Amino acid sequence: MITLLLVAFVIFVLGGGIYDIMENPPSILPSSSNPIFYYQGMSEQTLNESAYFIIFLIMSVSGGYLILMSSRMGYRPREAKMLLLFGIAMMLIATTFSEVVLNKKIS
Repeated sequence: MITLLLVAFVIFVLGGGIYDIMENPPSILPSSSNPIFYYQGMSEQTLNESAYFIIFLIMSVSGGYLILMSSRMGYRPREAKMLLLFGIAMMLIATTFSEVVLNKKIS
């Protein structure tokens, strides 16, 4: 239980939760044509960016946990392989989408 709380706190901090509490950023930036969901540059972020990255961090941690659980299922190789592949897929999806959002933010 303590480990789960610690992981939740770390995800909250790495996802920008402290920044969201202190700065109270907007979730969408007003624009004349389409709404903008992210700031250009690395100095500020919107509430949506924090939510995206928190979701991606949860996906990565969950994928790592599935990979860990697959290594403990040596007596059921079919289920172990499914957990391993699903865990790897979750981590790859989270990493890929994090990179996509970060590249949009930088460019």
